[in-house]
Amino acid sequence: MNPNEYEALFEVEDRHWWFVALRREIALALRRHTPPAARWLDAGSGTGGLLANLRDGAPAFRVGLDSSLRGIMLARSRRLADLAAGAVGVLPFPPAVFGLITSIDVLCHRDVEEAPALSEMHRCLQPGGVLIHQVPAFPWLFGAHDRAVWTNRRFRRGEVERLLEQAGFRVRESFYRMSLLFPAAVLRRLWTRRPGKGGSARSDVRSASAAENALFGAAARLESALAALGPRLPFGLSVFCVAERPRSSE
Repeated sequence: MNPNEYEALFEVEDRHWWFVALRREIALALRRHTPPAARWLDAGSGTGGLLANLRDGAPAFRVGLDSSLRGIMLARSRRLADLAAGAVGVLPFPPAVFGLITSIDVLCHRDVEEAPALSEMHRCLQPGGVLIHQVPAFPWLFGAHDRAVWTNRRFRRGEVERLLEQAGFRVRESFYRMSLLFPAAVLRRLWTRRPGKGGSARSDVRSASAAENALFGAAARLESALAALGPRLPFGLSVFCVAERPRSSE
């Protein structure tokens, strides 16, 4: 991620509605797909917000890995002890050591190669272990935020499933999320789209007001409630997948 974005992320991710909703989605996925309760790696942990705040269903032993020393320093200020500097394409861990790996908006970054990163996550998962993976959706939504955070590309759901299967994973579920807010977000992206370079673009990572947190947080909770009653909508701002490393006998 763009080093200039770590400070902004650290300031907002504990309370911002987007990150609160993401952690709730991950917690719900953990309830549906219980991984081996051993070790958890957050591959691309940033400033440690997910590791510090996700408790429901997540293993107690948690490790964060990020390529940014600044991100690791900020994560350490959250009293997270088990942090490593490294790249997701060459994970500095032995095989089959984690029961859960999370990879949130990492595979999309310009310095990450998809196949090696997923291969390494597969290697480091125990047989039966679970990968929870998210990337931004739809290439045509690429805009200023993506340039600011050094996003290289956005994905369609079928493409993410194919990448996971090619790396040896079995996809348990995949869907688009943030679907109810999708129309408004599309209009905003199209309205504010301007030509420019990544260095001058501004990301959407900024403080939200109490009203914004209440309104958008309610929309995210409503979407989760509706999803429990029926199929997901075929569009959204992110592609969310749960996959597993199959056991050898399967």
